[in-house]
Amino acid sequence: MSFYNGRILRMDNRISAFVFKNRRFFSIISLIVVMVLKLYLKGTTSLFLFGTGLIIVAIGIVFRMYCASYLLGRHIVTKVEADFLCVSGPFAYFRNPLYLGNFIICIGCCISFNEWYAYLIGIGNFIFLYSFIVPHEERFLQEKFGDNYLEYKAYTKRFIPRLTGYKSHTEIFPKYKLGILKEISHLIILVVFFVILAVCFV
Repeated sequence: MSFYNGRILRMDNRISAFVFKNRRFFSIISLIVVMVLKLYLKGTTSLFLFGTGLIIVAIGIVFRMYCASYLLGRHIVTKVEADFLCVSGPFAYFRNPLYLGNFIICIGCCISFNEWYAYLIGIGNFIFLYSFIVPHEERFLQEKFGDNYLEYKAYTKRFIPRLTGYKSHTEIFPKYKLGILKEISHLIILVVFFVILAVCFV
């Protein structure tokens, strides 16, 4: 690797690490920006769309809790780390089920907002975050787990599930309590958001 390419890679790693560390902050800011715009433009949301979005968000949260149980609650971190390579449960079918859960939550929030700019900001924020985070995580996992990760990566896709799961000699047994407890902070943020949305715009 040339000196120039090495500097580019190190800079990319620093930016990706910053985005990873502050990923929740970026998402909260996106919610606030959309809410301020909706307030300024005097937007409203029907009860039907509010309820539909809320149901979709609930599905996303439950799915995240299920996925988190296979990570044993070790996913709420400020830097990329992994004690083990999880290829069990939903991770056997695709590599980023937690982020699919985030996308489901994002779409649910956009439906409840019922504004075109909510989709633009919400989906734009999702694409921005995970265009940095996913490659950053993959580089880390490849360096730490080597050929085991490369084999798993070759079999699975990032976001699209396969019909048949990846077969591994090591199986992780989920700890549902840990998965639920580690998602409580996300749940509180979303509950506050939906209460404000219901009071101000429905």
